Amino acid sequence: MDIELRGVEVASLFKLNHLFVPAHEKVLIFGPSGTGKTSLLHLIGGLWRPLHGEILFNGINLCGMRDNELSHFRRRQVGLIFQRMNLIEHMTCEENLSLVSTQRNGEYEEVLSKVGLLGKLKVKAGSLSLGEQQRLAVVRVLLQNPQVILADEPTSSLDEVNAFNVMQLLLEASQKKTLIMVSHDLRLQNHFDRCLDFGKMIA
Repeated sequence: MDIELRGVEVASLFKLNHLFVPAHEKVLIFGPSGTGKTSLLHLIGGLWRPLHGEILFNGINLCGMRDNELSHFRRRQVGLIFQRMNLIEHMTCEENLSLVSTQRNGEYEEVLSKVGLLGKLKVKAGSLSLGEQQRLAVVRVLLQNPQVILADEPTSSLDEVNAFNVMQLLLEASQKKTLIMVSHDLRLQNHFDRCLDFGKMIA
């Protein structure tokens, strides 16, 4: 799914004249904290509306949608992996995953094993470590099977081995999808088709 931003402005934060991400491209956006990288993902994901400008998915302007239309579009097309993971802590890992997928337990276990969470299916999300919660949040979005994946520092709480496993899973699951990821970890840049310095993109 092609994504294009034209003349996007967020009050007192940044202005972005143009960004085009063609379907299936993998883009890494890096830059200093506080410049608005997370806000950019919120805009692309339809969680925020810009003060000015257009956000286009295959030529369809999200800014022209009503709230209920935008919510429906987002649920079907966009997977959001943010630092605030929005897991339901009193529910088990299985129950959290079942909110977005109807796969069988064995299939859940298979994908959980890829991120080092084998055997955690019946464990409550709130009892997991921060790194484990982050990995569960990644798995939940991938099971949603969106056309566009937006990821904000998905490896920030992970050691090198788990960070590598999560990246491999992301790349495997996004082979025919569009992936836009924000990260300070430039060790990841070789996994992406294009790396963009956000500080040079905005005014």
